[in-house]
Amino acid sequence: TDPSEIFEKVIAAYQSMETYKAEGVITSDIDAGGMKMATSSEFSIVLKKPNLYLISWTQKNMAMPGMVQSGAVWNDGTQAYLYVGGMYSKIANDELALASAMGFSGGAAFTIPSVFLSVFKEKLSPFERLKNVKLEKIEDVENEECYVISARSAFSKEETFWISKSKYLIIKYARSLEAPEGGRTMPEMTDEQLEEAMKSMGQEVTAESRQRMRETMNKQREILETTEMKGSVAELHVQISSPELSTADFQFALPHGAVLKESLFGGAFRGSEQKE
Repeated sequence: TDPSEIFEKVIAAYQSMETYKAEGVITSDIDAGGMKMATSSEFSIVLKKPNLYLISWTQKNMAMPGMVQSGAVWNDGTQAYLYVGGMYSKIANDELALASAMGFSGGAAFTIPSVFLSVFKEKLSPFERLKNVKLEKIEDVENEECYVISARSAFSKEETFWISKSKYLIIKYARSLEAPEGGRTMPEMTDEQLEEAMKSMGQEVTAESRQRMRETMNKQREILETTEMKGSVAELHVQISSPELSTADFQFALPHGAVLKESLFGGAFRGSEQKE
């Protein structure tokens, strides 16, 4: 019942699996500087080691249920792609593809893939950032008896994991959007990381464009560090299995009329367009 030993068993459990499949839902209740928004996102995850994945989601704004946003990030072994809001583009590498999809998907493209896949240059674990870790209780979630472990991190006042006692898999994950004591500290990208990200997003790297990108990112960091946010995000995984999978299982069926863009980022969509 030592949280660190439980986390070690969680990582070992995912390492022992060759494939991962699950459905789920992410609910968020956000209050950012007086602007309130509640969303619900249904998602599907299919993963196969070392680097095959298909993560798709459909997000609904609870205040405007008629407005639905769908998206997906995938790689069937030939190329990484990201699809959002009727447009899609090639992404240079899997690490950037999954990181780019993290916000759009509400976190579905990161929580489990960061533990399961080996596409990140620096092996990430959702547990390494945690501080003051506590085993709170045992609780039943989706007919699974779970350890409930909470902690604070550099980004959140409290993060909580519900981990299956029998399988040591993450069944549920929630985080407070309130900053920890002392405020948030967002990491700053090095020049090398910045240039790599720009190239991956289809942007030409010049002294001017690099400076503009740096200024934009600094403004975003300042907003994230200073905006008073409240609320929470909760992620539930159900129907977890480890089936036999083929490359066909990682091919995303693009909606009719989806537009291929050179880049989905940078504020300007440059380059040629193609329609499916």
